[in-house]
This record gives sequence, structure tokens and C-alpha cells, in this order.
Amino acid sequence: MESPVEAQDAARPVRLGVLKRWERPAAGVAGGVLAGAGVAAVFVSRNQAGSATLVVIGGLFLLMAVSGRTIESVRFGDWEFTMAELRRQAAEQARSGRTDQAQATLHVLKKLSPVADRDPEVRAVEISLFENRVVEAVEAARIEGEQVESHENADLGEPLAILVAQSGGVRIGVFAAYASNDSGRIDASVVDQFVRRARDMACEALLFVNGTLRQEDLERLVEGIERDGGPLVGVETWASITEAGSLRPAVDYLLERVRGSRDEGITLPHQ
Repeated sequence: MESPVEAQDAARPVRLGVLKRWERPAAGVAGGVLAGAGVAAVFVSRNQAGSATLVVIGGLFLLMAVSGRTIESVRFGDWEFTMAELRRQAAEQARSGRTDQAQATLHVLKKLSPVADRDPEVRAVEISLFENRVVEAVEAARIEGEQVESHENADLGEPLAILVAQSGGVRIGVFAAYASNDSGRIDASVVDQFVRRARDMACEALLFVNGTLRQEDLERLVEGIERDGGPLVGVETWASITEAGSLRPAVDYLLERVRGSRDEGITLPHQ
């Protein structure tokens, strides 16, 4: 699924496998804690396999702290996997809608590789999972008599899903709003392209589920879309892209505005 709102500026190049200066002591502390917990668990826990895993992972972190490099492959007995394989698995799970499995895979990857948060491929998987959660939240917000049209291959300016209300068939297009890097910003040219496309959608209202976009970029999107009688726009900001929130209140508010019971501008929530 492609990004509906995406930054075009390239992410900074990252040398995977090399730890930053502050990451080496962090890896050492994490390794000491995990290894110590594993050793203690050997004597008090019946789960010897789990205890041994803690010791092994702790040892990996200690090795990374000493060498200053990440571990690109790990072997447990006859089982061997690489960080690249974990990234591939997480991406495939996200694409197939197995959100929880993909999140669990990312969790393991980040435990084994402290630089995973700086990996553009990991960031792309996290964005894909955010989009999945937005679509799931739209489905969860649907009440009896309403329909949800999912757009799996949504492009720039196209909603991930459209909720069709039961009364009057009001169509609300729902977008996942984010930046493709950690800046939280999107390029002005991308905003312009998005606005032009979104205004052409057959929707009476649009709802942005904001994950990482800066307030000023949200305002530019809202103002551009609503200008000169464009669709009404609502914004629902989630505390984290990994934790979905309810969209029903935002949907109901937009429906009220569309139906004319309110005639006021939108107030964007501050992040």
C-alpha cells in the first residue's frame, strides 16, 4: 500500500551495522541487564529455554557494545536468521494484513539491532502497519447501515478507506497522515499535489488520522482542501502510530458539519 501523505525528501543515509557513540554504552547496559536476568532465571524459572534465550540475547548486546557493530545474523542451535530476513518477514506480514505478527517481528528485530529505528526499511514497515491500523479503525467505527470501501492501493491524495454513512449516503474519505522520515515534515510540492487530488475525490468530507505530521503541515492540508468550497476536513491525532484510537467521535462530528448542524471551522488538536 502506497503512502497517501508522504515526504519526498530522501531519508539520510544510514550505515547499518555500525553503532553510534551513545548506542554502545546503551547496548552494554541492555546486555548486562538481559544476561543478568537470564542467569537469575536459570535458577528460579522452569522455563530453561526462555532463560537461555535471555542470556544469549544479553551476550549479543554486550558483544555489540564491545565491537561497536551490530549483529547481522543470529544462530540458536540449528536455527539461524538474519536481520535482513526479519525485515523481509515483517514487511510481508504487514502487506498481508497480519498486523500483530508484523509488530511482534519488528519488536524482535529492534531488540537484536539497536540501529533498526534508523533503518528506512523498518520505517516503511511501521508506516504500512499504521495504515493497516487506520483501515481497521474505520471498520471498527462503522455502525449498522454504514459501508466501508477499502482502497488497498491508495496513491497520493487518495483515501485508504471511504466510510459511507447510512443517512444521505455521506461519503467520508479517511487518510493516514505521516512523514516518511523522522522530521514529521512533508515537502510543499507534495502538499500541493495531495490537495489537488483530494479535492477531486467524490467525498463530502475527509478525515486525517495523524500519526507523525507536524501541526503546520496539517494546517496547510486542511486549508488547501477546504478552500473555495472544498470538502470539509477533520483531524484525529493518535498518541502513537502503534496504538489505534476510536474514530467514531470524529466521524460523527464531520457528519454533523456536512448536514449543516454546525457551521464552524475545524480546530486542529495541538501535538
